[in-house]
Amino acid sequence: MEIFNTDSFDFLDKKTRKILLESRESFIPHTPYLYEKNMLEAVRMGDADLAEERLRLMGTTGKAGTLSQNPLRQAQIIMISFTTQVTRAAMDAGVPENLAYAMSDSYIQTSESCTCVEQIQKLQTRAIRDFANAVKHRKLSPAFSRSVRKAINYIQSHVQDKITLKELGELSGLSTGRFSHLFREETGLSPMAYVRQEKIDTAKNMLLYTDYSVSEISTILCFSSESHFIKIFRQTTGLSPGKYRHTSA
Repeated sequence: MEIFNTDSFDFLDKKTRKILLESRESFIPHTPYLYEKNMLEAVRMGDADLAEERLRLMGTTGKAGTLSQNPLRQAQIIMISFTTQVTRAAMDAGVPENLAYAMSDSYIQTSESCTCVEQIQKLQTRAIRDFANAVKHRKLSPAFSRSVRKAINYIQSHVQDKITLKELGELSGLSTGRFSHLFREETGLSPMAYVRQEKIDTAKNMLLYTDYSVSEISTILCFSSESHFIKIFRQTTGLSPGKYRHTSA
């Protein structure tokens, strides 16, 4: 554009002009938009490996803008922007809005609890894989009935709440017995087994990417007690929460 050829930036505010000129003088370009587009396209394809590869490539090409002088806060702000982008890409590819937004809120909230840049970088990689896999699951999954889909979306959006079978049955508009039979028939799990699995998957992320204690995670996810949480976690993963955190970090 002629504007950039002549270095005429009078239409910009003073701070924007300063940032633009500093960027040009540093000879370190901003991460090209094309790389972001390619990464998001991999998410829309549901290809987790490709999405992770393109995310890694972005980290070696150019640099992000300076959003904060504090490195940790800089990483957290970038994580918010990144999560917003991949959330929209996943929804474009058919992931239900309430599920995508629940995942987005979960990752952003988790990033706010991180205490170092390395934790956020690991969380970012996990997020892009999870969003890409959500797209893949959506593409490959059989079409659930409206009642079961409504229940699944509710479970995934309220994983930090206490969820009862009666509540899910009422939400579906079916009797508890009919709903339970239909849910197991379509998903292979009972409704409450599905709830437990979602809670354990969330607990895994919290163990890996936050400093919450086992007791705090148990409370946040509404388990009846810490001992009950540890029991269910061990039954599901074969490890205690503490052992999982130590061996998977």
